Amino acid sequence: MNNLNESLKQMFVRLGSMTLAVAILCVLAIASVIGTVLLQNQEQADYLNQFGQLWYWTFRSLGLFDMYHTWWFLTLLAFLMVSLAVCLWRNVPHMLKEMRMRKVVITDKSLKHFHHLHHWKLGDGADMADVKRLAERELSGWETLEAEKDGAIYLRGDKGRFHKWGYILAHAAVLIILIGGWISVHYGFRGNMSVPEGQSDNEIEFLRGTAVHHLQMPFSVRCNSFHIAFYPSGPPKEFRSNLSIIDHGKVVMTKDIIVNEPLKYKGVRIYQASFGDGGSAITLKLFGLDGSEKVDTVKTRVYQTWKDPKTGVSLEITDFRPFNIENMAGAGQPKDFHDLGPAVEFIVRGPGLKPVKIKSYMNPFVYDGQNRGTLMEVSESGDGKDYQPFLLGLDFTNPKEWELFHAFVHAAANLGGSNTKEERFKAFNAALKQVYGDKRPKDFQDLGVRLLQGMNSLPRIPWPFIPILDDYDQVYYTGLQLTEDPGMNVVWTGSVLLVLGLCIMFYMPHRKLWLVIRPAGKGEGLEVSVAGMTNRNLLGFEKEFQALQARLNATFESS
Repeated sequence: MNNLNESLKQMFVRLGSMTLAVAILCVLAIASVIGTVLLQNQEQADYLNQFGQLWYWTFRSLGLFDMYHTWWFLTLLAFLMVSLAVCLWRNVPHMLKEMRMRKVVITDKSLKHFHHLHHWKLGDGADMADVKRLAERELSGWETLEAEKDGAIYLRGDKGRFHKWGYILAHAAVLIILIGGWISVHYGFRGNMSVPEGQSDNEIEFLRGTAVHHLQMPFSVRCNSFHIAFYPSGPPKEFRSNLSIIDHGKVVMTKDIIVNEPLKYKGVRIYQASFGDGGSAITLKLFGLDGSEKVDTVKTRVYQTWKDPKTGVSLEITDFRPFNIENMAGAGQPKDFHDLGPAVEFIVRGPGLKPVKIKSYMNPFVYDGQNRGTLMEVSESGDGKDYQPFLLGLDFTNPKEWELFHAFVHAAANLGGSNTKEERFKAFNAALKQVYGDKRPKDFQDLGVRLLQGMNSLPRIPWPFIPILDDYDQVYYTGLQLTEDPGMNVVWTGSVLLVLGLCIMFYMPHRKLWLVIRPAGKGEGLEVSVAGMTNRNLLGFEKEFQALQARLNATFESS
């Protein structure tokens, strides 16, 4: 039984030891560095592409992709909390007792070991009571206690004797912060919600480990409107959402939010996090490449797929942007930003076709005041970073150019299909006459250049039609981040106590003085000794002790 008690006692002592706490802190520090460098809660496919099969599965087995929720990290936190609690349990009573109990009487042997020590010898006429009164006057500002023993008077002065509260508060603050973090991990959440304009939602999703989880909120969030402002260079300047909170079918709050200015309701903070297309209505014109002038109109939406029942070719609409600001300056030239206008992105798929990603602009590409025709961008890899420009030549916003193109093809065929410069010129004039009559357009020369470019570009298109953005009705979605952190106030409380404790530790040193008045011998007057010590700021205490010594010198000499 005694052996068991002794083992438990040793275990209790080791739990509260500094060695264990420092070891756990080191491991947690290393883990936190890893968790900072390695982005947490990202898509698993991104991790796999970044690290490869071997390291992906190694990191995943260790839980490094959601490290702060792993069993081993939380176990380390628990051990650190237990260690701090045991440390406080063992040491706080002794510290409180030390702050309450002040030893006044000091032995001569102890006095001799003080670095700061000075003696005076006063004449036979000196009175102990008067000397004590004079000494107490010079010790104003010190918290003094008095005692007598063997005919000697002992005065003890203290400044900052409650400095050990700094150690107590600092250790308790770290424990409180850890408890707050523990509460947040187990009872808090942080998830995302995407709400299109005019719609509402009450469910967030978040990554926990390698799985996506969903959580129902006790209220709904409705996005009434979304506004965005851009810098001249293109990046978003500010995005603002007007939100309404709906609780039990009633609107209980309406407020605008921007980045870093959240809405708070029932302990849940709602932050503006992102934005995107919320399913805009898209109208496309399909210009057939079967030799006819037929143009079909298709209405669809972003995130939907339209399929041509005749050819089996499908258009998967992936995104829409009303502004597309590009730097049109050449290499080494000052930046020259231009808005190319609305554009829709889609993936073309079909029988015998390689899937490609297309960005189709609504407006013609105008550069240096010259119409260069409708612009498309093509990415064969499907990655938006690999877009390559593809000028169609024709301006598809002008129906007459599509008519002129077919008239030119037919005129060239009627002339025998010769590809000489003269024959092309004759075919072009005939097509102009057919489409425009005698009212030839002023830019007919530029029109001829675009027509020839179209003759080179359009036959290279493998699809049965050319999809061109014709109209849109844009709808944004607002990306919200909803968080509830029940341990936040606990952490803030611990943080305030930590700052207070550190201030006490570093700026309130415990300074001690002993002043001893005793008879020097029969008929030899009095001997006065003053000694002092401090636990911090030795240089400052040196100056203070010398000043006190000088004051006592002046007092004893004048008395």
